[in-house]
Amino acid sequence: MSLDSPKTPHAGTGEDFLTRGRRLTGAIDPYLPGLTRQTAAALVGVAPARIAKLSSNENPLGPSPRVLEAIAATNWLVHEYPDPAALELRGAVGTYLGVSADQVVVSAGSSTLMHAIVDAFSVAGGEIVSLDPGFTVYPEIATIHGRRARTVRLRDGDFLLDIEALAAAITPATQIVFLTRPNNPTSTLIPLTVFARAAEMAAAVGALIVSDEAYIEFSEIPGQSALELLKADPVKYRNVVVTRTCSKAFGIGNLRVGYAVALPETAACLALANAKWPTGAVAQAAAVAALGDRDHLARTLATVWQGRRYLAQELAAMGFPVAPNPQANYVMFDIAASGLDAPAFADRLLREDHVLIRGDFSPRYMRASIGTPEENLRLVNAARKLAPGR
Repeated sequence: MSLDSPKTPHAGTGEDFLTRGRRLTGAIDPYLPGLTRQTAAALVGVAPARIAKLSSNENPLGPSPRVLEAIAATNWLVHEYPDPAALELRGAVGTYLGVSADQVVVSAGSSTLMHAIVDAFSVAGGEIVSLDPGFTVYPEIATIHGRRARTVRLRDGDFLLDIEALAAAITPATQIVFLTRPNNPTSTLIPLTVFARAAEMAAAVGALIVSDEAYIEFSEIPGQSALELLKADPVKYRNVVVTRTCSKAFGIGNLRVGYAVALPETAACLALANAKWPTGAVAQAAAVAALGDRDHLARTLATVWQGRRYLAQELAAMGFPVAPNPQANYVMFDIAASGLDAPAFADRLLREDHVLIRGDFSPRYMRASIGTPEENLRLVNAARKLAPGR
């Protein structure tokens, strides 16, 4: 057997690795994460602590003190491999949600799980449906995996799902439907009854449907998780997968812990497509501690609910209408009346008042996270300077 290089280095495909890479990635419109606090501070020449960071939908209170204790207790393990099955964490998620541990798959953030979901439950050339406006990671992942991305435009006015438009978008080629609940960036929540209809439409063509519930804890409408469908009728809704994260309500975004919940046989397929060591031991311990501190979660939700009502009321009063009935830890508001486009509005807030929000997804809409009361006040005061009739 010869180890010599073949005479035709690109036999079979006619292209080398870099050509293939450029072809696969060239069609991607990449999702751009928000600026870090350090980057924003460097742009305007201030210390990072002076930035009111309301751009990445993070927990305004930070993590539970129990999380910091868990990190301190496990940091001596950083040189060792973690439990690849994450048994303790999966058990903690099961206790938190009232499901069995064999229904849970964990990974380094729920966005990482999206890749495994696409690998496990679709094939090249299949169609993957998501929302517009929505979390643009879904079409990005579809494209890089050789699937066709399709989007369904949300209704004007209430920014909710047009179920008839979804019905038109689902075809025999559809293999996965991603619906974010509450939606990012609109903060609106597709009702569970509508999601159930969407799940039935997907099932009719053999497609999986994912309820991405990264922000579901922040909703004030009870009983809206798609887990309710799995529990009530696991046969009818066997095609439902729920994804969640510990980054938002539990405040450990830097540690990258997310999870999916499905029927055991679906979870088993997903686990095989997942990374073999999906999370580290420190992250697993921190997530277990976070999930167990219900008091800290309650304080977080109270802070967000109060801040959300305050921002929605104040922004609307100054002429910046907020997308109706926000249910996540952020609001989306229309700044067209300011005479500025969204990137310019965001730039003014950052440079003049050191308030960082997102204005890079639409010409007229901004997204602002709910912060501490002091941070929310800073946003209101900064936005008022740019309000119509100022």
